[in-house]
Amino acid sequence: MPNPEISNFDALADAIVQRLSQRSPGGLRPIGVPTPGIPGSSGPFGEIDPERPNLPFEGPHNSGADTLPRARLGIAGMELTQSIQYNGSAGTTYGDDNSVPLVALKTLVARVYPVAHAGLFSDSLTGSRVTGELILAHGDRVAYRTGPTRAEGARVGPQKSLDRTLWDEDFTGLVPSSSLAALRRFVLNSSLNFIVPAYYCRGSRTTISVRLWRADDGPMSSYHATTSSVVTFLAVPAPRVSLVRVNWTDAAGNVTKPTDASMLATTSLAERMLPFPYLETTILGLEENRSGAFAAPSTASGGCNLAWQSLLSSLAVTKIFTALFGLGDIVFGMVPNTVVPAAGGSVNSGCSIGSAGCIIGFNTSFAHELGHQYGRPHVAVAGDASSDPNYPNYGGDTKSIGEVGIDTGTSPPTLFDPATSDDLMSYGQNQWISPYTYQKILDGWDSHPFVTADPRHVRSILVLGVRLHRGVRDTRSVEIRQAHLVTAAGPPSKHIGATMSPLSIDLLDGSGKILATHHCFYVPAHGGSCGCGCCAEMVSPEREPYLEMHEAIELPGDEVAALSFHRGGEPFARLEAGGAPRVEIAGPERRDGNLAVQLKTHAPVPGENSGDGNTSAPVSVVVLFSGDDGVTWQPVAFDPPRGEVLVDADRLPGGERCRFRAVATAGLRAAHADTEPFELAPCRRKLHLDLPGDSCGIKPGPVALRAFVDSRGRGVPAPQEIHWTSSLDGELGFGRELIAQLGEGRHEITATAPDGIGGSLAERGIIIVSGKPRRPEVR
Repeated sequence: MPNPEISNFDALADAIVQRLSQRSPGGLRPIGVPTPGIPGSSGPFGEIDPERPNLPFEGPHNSGADTLPRARLGIAGMELTQSIQYNGSAGTTYGDDNSVPLVALKTLVARVYPVAHAGLFSDSLTGSRVTGELILAHGDRVAYRTGPTRAEGARVGPQKSLDRTLWDEDFTGLVPSSSLAALRRFVLNSSLNFIVPAYYCRGSRTTISVRLWRADDGPMSSYHATTSSVVTFLAVPAPRVSLVRVNWTDAAGNVTKPTDASMLATTSLAERMLPFPYLETTILGLEENRSGAFAAPSTASGGCNLAWQSLLSSLAVTKIFTALFGLGDIVFGMVPNTVVPAAGGSVNSGCSIGSAGCIIGFNTSFAHELGHQYGRPHVAVAGDASSDPNYPNYGGDTKSIGEVGIDTGTSPPTLFDPATSDDLMSYGQNQWISPYTYQKILDGWDSHPFVTADPRHVRSILVLGVRLHRGVRDTRSVEIRQAHLVTAAGPPSKHIGATMSPLSIDLLDGSGKILATHHCFYVPAHGGSCGCGCCAEMVSPEREPYLEMHEAIELPGDEVAALSFHRGGEPFARLEAGGAPRVEIAGPERRDGNLAVQLKTHAPVPGENSGDGNTSAPVSVVVLFSGDDGVTWQPVAFDPPRGEVLVDADRLPGGERCRFRAVATAGLRAAHADTEPFELAPCRRKLHLDLPGDSCGIKPGPVALRAFVDSRGRGVPAPQEIHWTSSLDGELGFGRELIAQLGEGRHEITATAPDGIGGSLAERGIIIVSGKPRRPEVR
């Protein structure tokens, strides 16, 4: 097959010259070969710079031997990739941080690099095309086999022509030589790529074998080469993520409510990029009603603006309750993208202060804030003293991802060039994850609990929202913003990213004896950014007017009579237990698919909660729901305005004996009231599809299909339980994500999955395949 010529040479040549010149200050050089005399062109182990790792030929792959050497086909290496490049060939990576583990149930890409080796008298291979087959086996059982993503195969040539930032594309053209006095021809060849669906990447020892041959000759060609790799996919538990819908009111009084599909779609990039097979996502029944300028840039480096701070302060309590009641301890507030001004500019697209939030549609911001939830600091954010000092320098750019990134969720996959792509935890414009950040998040996979709480082992927990005010001459005062006394079985959430303990609380009995001491921890804000080129200097927490902390304190019995607040010295505030409030609950009333309950609370008798202390707590209310007659509970509302709670019945687990409970707390004493038991139909999981759409039809080639599952407390379906079919091509495969090869025509795509209560779900969408094959996007 003849080599394709460049149709728009001027634009492409400019891009090639710019990209290659970034890698070689002394002029253009063959790709894959070090440039002598240029500092930084060799890694610490003798390989080339990390943006263009060498791909050494590992020896002959053809069987048999020739008396006179003839042209032969070789394989320079095979890289097994999920999110960020993973090189399976020994000695070809730039340090240990570039060899990341492979995660079970996550889509795999095998990038195989064919090379042509000239014979003694001629080179009959260079310029021709090679194709092949990949076989995946578990033990001695072949589980999956597939051909390459490019039907015509890859062009083959010498090793110096390989370019790892190309996907199913090759280039031929002319560029100025290093002296700029003449033009010289350049050739860039890509790898031959194979995609393995996530369903087949099981948590076990797996053999991946690839055989290549010259396409013109067929599988029996004398020009052939083989390679194989034995890998073990790491079984990583899926994080439990609870989403909270934020209903935003603009200046004109218009209210925007995010849709379920838009919230789930915003999480999809994180599922593909981060070292997890997927997210176990539940959209909570409780919602937040907010206004304010969420998109306004923060005045502090890496910080959050006032709208985000207010929202996340409220969500911090939600996070504690979802952990205590076994729903998981990652909580995200999902803000509609109508908060973004039409004029554009810098946008504070997300924020993390213990809990987290992001604006709908800012998928990278969601992944960025989820990285903060796993303890990852910023990377090279100007003025942010908390930026990671250990982030490796991958050849000059302090934010570079260092390796080739790959997004398998686009059709075809998108490659991220390390010369122009910045780390996810930076404020760069073209973000992807680096091997370093990938490994660090993977190392902290157990930062959040994955086990369901045992309802038989409950204990008394006091949930406090504390604001520590700074006064003049280093004085301090404490404001109790919320206080909820509940019984729960789950472990309290951890303070991920806490930097200091500015406050301690002594638990005192009636005689003033200290029963226990609880240390509060301050978690600094980590803001997300879009389009922000510079930031103000980071401000020390001790210089802020107040610090907010949210704590879950296990009480050692009923003898706690007071809380004493201090910073290691003399106490400066005290909260007496006081008397219990009264609470009443009525309902539920059914309203258009919702359930409404009415609450009334009564504060303690004056004087009962004041004592001789110098602080007090408001009456705080949490409304809980149980679908199993009080065995397990989940929160549905906090301090409802006007005493009414309206909950979407389809988000409640349901059962034959359901009930709502209102728990009112004042100081250290609580009271509760329950509704009468009632019957509610059990809720089902919800399935949403993410299909590529184009009114003119998408081009032939790999098509990325993805299903979003709102688990609604029913857990997540196993990969083999999500089944895909096409009205034209029949069976497509299994799993939450799938790369399908669809023929031309109008496909009705159907995904089915169990609904969690014994039935099934089915969602459908239309894909029209027509036109010429698509070209990939390289960033």
